[in-house]
Amino acid sequence: MLEVKDATIAIGGKTLATGLSFTARDGQLTCVTGSAGSGKTTLLRTLMGFLPVKDGFVSVDGELLTVRSAHAFRRMMIYLPQQMQMLRHQLNAPEPPVCEAEEYGVWNGQLPVVQLELIAAPLSPEEIYLLAEQTLREAGDKQILIADEPAAFLTPELTERMTALLLQQATMGKTVLIASRKPQLVAQAHQVIDLDTLRI
Repeated sequence: MLEVKDATIAIGGKTLATGLSFTARDGQLTCVTGSAGSGKTTLLRTLMGFLPVKDGFVSVDGELLTVRSAHAFRRMMIYLPQQMQMLRHQLNAPEPPVCEAEEYGVWNGQLPVVQLELIAAPLSPEEIYLLAEQTLREAGDKQILIADEPAAFLTPELTERMTALLLQQATMGKTVLIASRKPQLVAQAHQVIDLDTLRI
């Protein structure tokens, strides 16, 4: 369970949301939505401990999450980045993964090689779905799933399959929290947090 209480989400001196309070519960799919630039990815990064809250607090199962304590909490989490090629090495690619150092290089050794460029060749929609499916299957012991725009590059059919996959994780008792603007995903969430309503 992830709890956000009276939090102010900010980055680079810009406040994106204030007075944010919600609980992402075990066994439920919580969807953070909002227009481009509303702070969806920033909020996810805050919930993973990469960024501090300006005010308020974030807790995991009742324990305070801070940038210092986040490393221990991330062991409970599985993360699906919007740029799924960050996890491309899990498809048995011969070359090491290439990623942005700031966000992905500290993810508990999941991405061992840190460089400053993205892999040039994008994944196909089918590869994105299969990689997400494989990643979740191999992380069965992780209690919290965080996914950033998991259906951003998927067809409507694959978006439906991705939605079913995420809901399946929730039925297993996991806390599932995603950021998405896809109506198909938003409509299936047990709880929707619209950041546009919390803008300054």
